[in-house]
Amino acid sequence: MEVFKNMSKENKVNLLRLLFFTIISFILYRYYSHVGKKFSIVMGFLIVYLLLGGEIFQRGIYSITHGNSMDENFLITIATFIAFLLGQYEEALAVLIFYSFGEVFEDIATDKSRDNIKSLMDIVPQKAQKVNPDGTFTEVDIEDIEIGDIILASDGEKIAVDGIVIDGEGLLDTSSLTGESLPKSIKSGSKILSSSILSSGIIRYRASKVFDDSIANKIIELIEESNERKSDSERLITRFAKIYTPIVVALATFIAIVPPLLGFGLREYLLRAGTFLIIACPCALVISIPLTYISGLGLASKNKILLKGSNFFEKIMDSDTLFTDKTGTLTKGEFDIETIVYYTDYSKNLILDYIYNLEKLSNHPIAKSIVNSLNRNDNPSYFIASKNIIGMGVWARTYENNEIKIGSADFVGEVDNTNGKAVYMTINNLLVCKIILQDKLKDDAKETIDDIRENFNQIAVLSGDDEKAVIEVAKELGIGYCAKLLPDEKLELLRDEQKKGHSVIYLGDGINDGPILKSADVGISMGQTASDLAIEASDILIVNGEVSKIKDLIKISKIVDKTAKENLSFILLAKIIILILGLFGYAPMWLAVFGDVGVSIIATLWAMRILNKKI
Repeated sequence: MEVFKNMSKENKVNLLRLLFFTIISFILYRYYSHVGKKFSIVMGFLIVYLLLGGEIFQRGIYSITHGNSMDENFLITIATFIAFLLGQYEEALAVLIFYSFGEVFEDIATDKSRDNIKSLMDIVPQKAQKVNPDGTFTEVDIEDIEIGDIILASDGEKIAVDGIVIDGEGLLDTSSLTGESLPKSIKSGSKILSSSILSSGIIRYRASKVFDDSIANKIIELIEESNERKSDSERLITRFAKIYTPIVVALATFIAIVPPLLGFGLREYLLRAGTFLIIACPCALVISIPLTYISGLGLASKNKILLKGSNFFEKIMDSDTLFTDKTGTLTKGEFDIETIVYYTDYSKNLILDYIYNLEKLSNHPIAKSIVNSLNRNDNPSYFIASKNIIGMGVWARTYENNEIKIGSADFVGEVDNTNGKAVYMTINNLLVCKIILQDKLKDDAKETIDDIRENFNQIAVLSGDDEKAVIEVAKELGIGYCAKLLPDEKLELLRDEQKKGHSVIYLGDGINDGPILKSADVGISMGQTASDLAIEASDILIVNGEVSKIKDLIKISKIVDKTAKENLSFILLAKIIILILGLFGYAPMWLAVFGDVGVSIIATLWAMRILNKKI
C-alpha cells in the first residue's frame, strides 16, 4: 500500500519490535502447549508481557492517577492483568500484540496524512541572500532575517519574507498566494509577500516583517494545525468514550463479583469480566473514526486542497447553496480583446499595426494576449526608438517624430473607467484608442459547475463587476447572478440565505472577500490568500486556484462520510454480537481480542484506504 511508503524510522522500529515479540510469543506458546506451566515458560511470558505492555500500562495508570477518564489503555491493562493472573498467558500477549499493531498502523496513517499536508509547506526558501552594509552578501536562514534587513532576489527565486522593494524592478508571480495567473509588476516602493516568485528581474527589498509574522508562515501554521479541529463525529466519539468507559468498568466489576457471591465459579467469571472488558473497549471507535477524517485531510492536501479542520467535511455535505466570486475565481485573468474604441481619424490599420508591433516588445501577459488577438504582420521599421517600461507600458518614436505610448491609464495620462480592463494608446499625448479587454473563463469552470450542480439547490455568482460582464459568465455557466455588489451587499445577501435555513459555501479569490468568507458556513479561497484577514477568514484553501478542485473536494467529503459510516456500522455490529456471546460465556478471550483490536485494525486499514484513493 502507498501508505507504507517512506515510513518513518520510528514506525519501522516499532513494527520490527512487534514482529520480534510476536515470534517470541508464538515460540513460548508452542513450548507451553507441549511442556505445560513450567517456571521458565511462565517467566518468559511475564518478561514479554512487561516489555510489550510497559508503555500501555504506564499510560493506563497515568490516566487514572491524574484524574482523567478511564481510557482504552486502562481497559487493556486491567483485562490483560486478569488474563495473565488466571493463566491465560497467550491470550494476554495476543491482546497486547494486536493492540500495539493497531497503534502502529494508526501512527503510519497519521504520518502519511501529515506528510501530504506538509508537502504544501514548501512555499518559502530555506535561505536568503542578505545584503551587508559593505555591499557583500551573506546567505542566512529565513528565520534569522530581521525587520530592516536588505534582501536580494533574482529571477526565479521565492520571496523569503514580506517586504518593500527599494531597488530594481520586475514581474512577481503571486499565483502561490492568490491563484492569480497574471504576474504583478513591481518597482521601488512596491509591497511584496513571502512565497511569491520573482519571475523576472532583480530586486533588493527591505524586510518589513520577520518570518514568524509573514503571510507564508501564517499559512504554514494553518497547515500544521489543520487536523486539530475535530469534526462533529469525532467530538461525539470522544464524549461517548468518556461516559462509556466507566460504565464498562462498572459492569465488568459486577460480572466479576456478583455471580461468585451467588455461588458461581470465581475463576470463570473473572475470565468473563476480563473478556467483557476487552470486547467493550472503545478503541476501535476512538482510533478509526478520527483516523478516517485525518486520512481525508491527507487525501485533500495531496490534491492541493487544505482544510483547516476535519469538521468541514461534514459542513460541505450539509451545504445546499454555493455562491462564488467571478474575477480570479471563475475567470483566469487571461484577456481577449472585447472591442476597440477609436477617438480620432487616424488610420485604424496603422493604429493596429502600431499596437501589434509595440506590444510584441513586452513580456507582460496582457501584451501577449493583445498580440495573439490582433495577429498582424511584423513591421518594426515604423519606429526609430522604443522602450519597454516594466509595469507601465511601451514607449516609441516614429520616423515622423510622433511619440506613441501604449499601456495603462496612468502611463498615458488618462482616467480609467473600466476597472483596469483596458489598454490605452496615445499619439503625441492625444488619446487615439482604448482596447477593452474581456476576462476568460477558467478552462475547467463550466465542466465543474455542470458536475457539481446536483449537489446544490442554488448556485450563483456574486460580483462587484458590471452587469454585462457578470451576465455573460452566468449565462455561459447556467447559474444565477448578482452584479455591482459591494462587499457589505454580498454579505447581506449571504446572511439572508442563512436566515432562510440554507447552509452556504462561498468560493472567492481570498483577497477582497474576507467578511463573506468568514460568515459563510464554508469559506473557500482560490489560491493561498494575500492578506492576514483572508487567511483567517477562509476555512479551505485551494492552493492552485483550479475551480475543478471544488468537485474533488465534494468527492473527498463523500468518501470520508461513507467510510466513517461504514466503519461505525461494522464496529458496532461486531461488538454487539461478540459482547452478547461474551456475557453468556461463549466468547473466548481470543474472540474478544478480535472483537476489539482485530476490529480496530480492520477499521483502521479501511480508513487508511482513503489515502490511496485517486481523485
